[in-house]
Amino acid sequence: MYAILNDRGRQHKVSTGDLLQLDKRQEEVGAKITFDNVLLVGGEGGSVKVGNPNVAGATVVGEVVEHTKGEKTIAHHRVRTNSLGRRRGHRTQYTVVKITSIA
Repeated sequence: MYAILNDRGRQHKVSTGDLLQLDKRQEEVGAKITFDNVLLVGGEGGSVKVGNPNVAGATVVGEVVEHTKGEKTIAHHRVRTNSLGRRRGHRTQYTVVKITSIA
């Protein structure tokens, strides 16, 4: 069984046991998260329920595994006329969620 859910403007295809990397959330490690914006639910027999816009009564439950950071990206800005430059680094913070059930 799989589902497509919408989390803060981004769509993710998940199934039970998947690890999902989301933008940082405030929940602590071990907390349960319930996703109510389920756009599609697909079964094992090929049956698919499509929502308009959400599937009524469908929820996806996950558990927070860890908080982590992505790879460092470097932005370099250079002003051509007088050899000035500015270099900035950035690391996006993520929350890793393990999907426990789709109902």
